[in-house]
Amino acid sequence: PDVYFDWLSWCMQAMEREADTPDNRLIFINAWNEWAEGAHLEPDRKYGYAFLQATKQALYGARRQ
Repeated sequence: PDVYFDWLSWCMQAMEREADTPDNRLIFINAWNEWAEGAHLEPDRKYGYAFLQATKQALYGARRQ
């Protein structure tokens, strides 16, 4: 979750710098539940809601603890 948070925060900062209008401020995240590929944001037994929490923190500019 920490690496994902860092990556998403970096993407959001780059998007804000480079997007010329608010309509162009988009970030696509690979998958909500691509379990076979290991790309999922849904809560699981190992991390619980950590990936969703990291998304929220990156969106609102909070620091990970």
